[in-house]
Amino acid sequence: MSATRSNTRLQYLVLGVLSLAAIVLTATSTRFSGRPFQRYMGTVNPLLVLGAVTVAGFLALGFLRSRGWFVIFSRDASWRGIAMSVVIATVFALIVIPADYVIRFPQEMNVPPPQSFFFYPAIGFVVEVVFHAVPLALLLALLSLHRKSPSQRTLLWTCVLLVSVLEPILQLYLGYAGAPFSGEQVFVGLHLLAFNLVQLTIFRRYDFVSMYALRLVYYGYWHIVWGQVRLDWLF
Repeated sequence: MSATRSNTRLQYLVLGVLSLAAIVLTATSTRFSGRPFQRYMGTVNPLLVLGAVTVAGFLALGFLRSRGWFVIFSRDASWRGIAMSVVIATVFALIVIPADYVIRFPQEMNVPPPQSFFFYPAIGFVVEVVFHAVPLALLLALLSLHRKSPSQRTLLWTCVLLVSVLEPILQLYLGYAGAPFSGEQVFVGLHLLAFNLVQLTIFRRYDFVSMYALRLVYYGYWHIVWGQVRLDWLF
């Protein structure tokens, strides 16, 4: 029993550290002249959003952990999950970077350094909570109440599939609203769908930390390193 309580405290401690780091990174990012948070949060103060996201993250991840569906941090599996995430993020980067040569995504799509070093880890945490943890918790809670709910395995993967489409839909809306249908949209939609499916699989198999690590490494490749290199190579 004491080991279980210790493990629970550790998971919430790790989540608290991640939340605090995201808040500090957000506060630091807002000190720069750029306003990248406005694209996603409008005129709302990003720190208020991060505060709300932190509360939502504790509630959603706490619920998922308590039901035994997902884990916030696993002392035994987390390092394996992070190592796997690094490999997978590299594969996704090796797909999307060459695609940029063909598609030529917008020149101004990335936040420039040094602000990028603070913005992307913070917004990555927001995405994991808002588009993964919270909708998973809500869907699993609602569907599990149904009298004729399917087996737990079917229920979990049904929710994973539904949740995996949220980010692609938002990104397509933000990037291509009103634009004619194109192959670029197909690539972006499928790439993001695959990325989200893999992320949620990592979450299920390992933990939230590993899922977040996958996004951090991918953002490092795509938005930070390549985001700067592409300005010299493509434009």
